[in-house]
Amino acid sequence: MAAAEGGDTAKAGLLGQLIRYGLNGVIVTAVYTAIYVGLDTWTHAPVQVCNVIAFLVVVVVGYQLHSRITFVGQGERGHRAFVRFFIAALPSFALNAFWSWLFATALHLPHWTVQLPVWFVTPFLIFAINRWWVFK
Repeated sequence: MAAAEGGDTAKAGLLGQLIRYGLNGVIVTAVYTAIYVGLDTWTHAPVQVCNVIAFLVVVVVGYQLHSRITFVGQGERGHRAFVRFFIAALPSFALNAFWSWLFATALHLPHWTVQLPVWFVTPFLIFAINRWWVFK
């Protein structure tokens, strides 16, 4: 019975992380979107430049939120964790660069459409990387 209770505790911990990740992820993604769309709209910078700048800002914001709230009490913190977090964020950068290219450049869709997969595809991959590698 104790093993079953331990499994329930683990499931509850994962559910709590998923909820906190979702809430913090909304904040991080909103910051990314505000920077990306703002730069694209007001400066007309190339979409890949918008992606790079937004990415660099949200890596710092995301680390602070996820290390202090989402994955509180799990794993280590500090320089090594931040380096792992940055490395773990690189797939999101690559994915978002791909979305930018696909939607805005290849398909010639309105630039705001890039944000659809940024909000609804990329975060799920990054949760898995953070959960099982960065804050292990």
